[in-house]
Amino acid sequence: MKKFVILLISFIALSCSRDDDNLNSIESNVDFMPIEIYNNSNTSEDPDLKLKLITEEIFPCINYSLITSQSIEKNELIIRMEKISSPRICLTAIGPATSYIDLPENIKELTFINGQTIDKYSISINQEIISINRIESNFTKLLFDNTFRFPENSFAYVGGTNTDNTEIYQAFLEVLLENPNFTQFNFEGQGRIPYPTYSDGHWVDQPSKYFKYTDYEEFENLESILKNFSNENIEENSGISLSIYGWDNISYHSWLSN
Repeated sequence: MKKFVILLISFIALSCSRDDDNLNSIESNVDFMPIEIYNNSNTSEDPDLKLKLITEEIFPCINYSLITSQSIEKNELIIRMEKISSPRICLTAIGPATSYIDLPENIKELTFINGQTIDKYSISINQEIISINRIESNFTKLLFDNTFRFPENSFAYVGGTNTDNTEIYQAFLEVLLENPNFTQFNFEGQGRIPYPTYSDGHWVDQPSKYFKYTDYEEFENLESILKNFSNENIEENSGISLSIYGWDNISYHSWLSN
């Protein structure tokens, strides 16, 4: 009987050892954040809520992938790191490996597993903001404690100018402010804003302004309003770009009018 018990214990220990040896893992630490993304280009659609995972390690191609597996137990999303996958065709720029994982809105806890290491976070999701708090972290890093969501029926006005024509940005802002169907608002509190917060690549990158609309047709009219404004006020190669980004993935740009 004693020999049988010893053999049984040895068999269990050996099985556990083999299971541990087969656990997949990656060597890099991982940054993550919630993000709302779209499936198509400039097609009206609601954004999908995802978790974006980004390795801290940088790879020789910008399109390396972080392969994960995930499961849901009650209100807990469990994400296991599997491997780093190299692309068939290398996009010639260095960058991290990334992954996008569906984030259901009923999730209350996040669990990340890398080999035998486990990280845990609590998460609260509502229509306005996503808040995440660290419980235990070893190989993961949360990039933003709070992330604002795209408010329904909203848009961002994003613009940049040269140093000698900043009044053009302000002039179109006045057009928006004068429209009774548009109400300017700000994201209240601390958190990552889903819209661009500034334009990029200009001599003067202006701060973005945010609006809500009461009439979708008025929002759609911004395409022709911006086109007419651009044709009348923006000279070619003047260093000005003005854009409207809608919460539903629709955008309008001044440079498409010139």
